[in-house]
Amino acid sequence: MSDMLSADQELVSDVVACQLVIKQILDVIDVIAPVEVRDKMAQQLKSIDFAGNPAAADPVTRRAVQKAIALIELKFTPQETAH
Repeated sequence: MSDMLSADQELVSDVVACQLVIKQILDVIDVIAPVEVRDKMAQQLKSIDFAGNPAAADPVTRRAVQKAIALIELKFTPQETAH
């Protein structure tokens, strides 16, 4: 880690690190959580009321929630129906 990164490079490395951790967490959840738990995870994110939530003013946060929902739903789609 002797290379100095720019602020943008540091931000990108943070995002990639988070993606790697999330991937590991999703793999664990995929093994231990029943379908009902996984469905609830996605439903909780879908139930966020952006009309009354201050986060709605931030398009980055709104997009992050949309991506999180898609990630959970994609990850936990049974393989035989995903093809």
